[in-house]
Amino acid sequence: MSHPTQNLSVIANALPQSQEEVIARLLAEFDNLPGQLQLSARYIIDHPHEVGLQSMRTLASNADVQPNSFVRLARQLGFAGYDAMRERFRDFVRGGIGSTPDRVHWLQQMDRKGGSTAIFGSMAEACLENTEKMFAKQSVADLEHAVDLMIDARRVYVLGLGLAYPLAYNFWYVARMGFDHFMLTPRHGSLPSDDLIRMNSRDCLLAMTFQPYRRDTLAAVQRAKQTGAKIIGVTDSSAATLCRESDIGLVAPTHTPQFFHSNSAVTALLESLCALLVVRGGEQASTAVEAFHSARWEDNIYDES
Repeated sequence: MSHPTQNLSVIANALPQSQEEVIARLLAEFDNLPGQLQLSARYIIDHPHEVGLQSMRTLASNADVQPNSFVRLARQLGFAGYDAMRERFRDFVRGGIGSTPDRVHWLQQMDRKGGSTAIFGSMAEACLENTEKMFAKQSVADLEHAVDLMIDARRVYVLGLGLAYPLAYNFWYVARMGFDHFMLTPRHGSLPSDDLIRMNSRDCLLAMTFQPYRRDTLAAVQRAKQTGAKIIGVTDSSAATLCRESDIGLVAPTHTPQFFHSNSAVTALLESLCALLVVRGGEQASTAVEAFHSARWEDNIYDES
C-alpha cells in the first residue's frame, strides 16, 4: 500500500462516498483520533467486510469499545450517524472468502466434532482466510514498486525482531540467492543500529513488525528515514505505525483464534516478493540463483537418493 497521505487531498473536505474513501479518511485522521475512536477506526480498516454485515454492537464487542464509539467516529468523518457511514460498506464484497460451500461444510463438521479436531479446524479457517485476504487486497503495483526499490538499491537491509526474525531471515535467505546486496539485520550479537548507521539515501530498509508492535523496530525505521533511505514496511494493519511511516506499506492479516499470531499470510506475501524479485531481476538474477544451487549440488549438500 502506498503512503496513505499521497492521494487524500481531493477527499480531505468531502463526505466519503465509498468504503475505500472511508478507509482512506480514517487513515489520514488516525493519529488525531482519541484512543477509543482509534480502536474503532483500526477495526474498520482491518475488517471492512464486517461493517456491512454485522450490527454496530457486534462490531463494538469485537473491537472492545463502546457502541457509541462508532457513532462518534462516523460523525468525526462528517456523517449524520453510524448508519449513514455503514451504507458505504453495503456493497462491499468479501472477495469469495468463506464462500466455497465445500470448505464451509468441512470447517463446520470439524467444529462439531470438538476437541483437537475443532482446534485444527479453527486454525485452518484462520490461515485460509488470512491468506485469501492478503492476496485479494494486495496491490500488484505496490509489490512491483517495492521490488524495484530493492533491486535498484545499493544495499537492502532486512529487519525483523522477536517473532518477526525468522520471517526476515527466511526472506533474506531466499533473496540472497539472486542478489548479493541483501543484508539481514540484526546479526548475532549485534543491534540494528550497528548496521543501519551505515545507511544512506541509496539504500532500502525492509522492516516488519506485527501486533504488539515493537518499539525497537519502529525506532530503527525512524533512524533509516533520517538517512533518506526508502522504507518498505510489512505488517498486519494499514493503521499500524510502520505502514504509515513507510514509503510502501504491505499488509498481511495475522488473525488467529489462538494466543499466538498466524504467520501464514505473511509468509505467502514474502514468498511472492521473492518470486517477483527474481522475475524482475532478469537474466542476472536467474544466473545467480542457478550458480547458487549448482554450487550446493557440487558440494554434495543434498541427498540425491
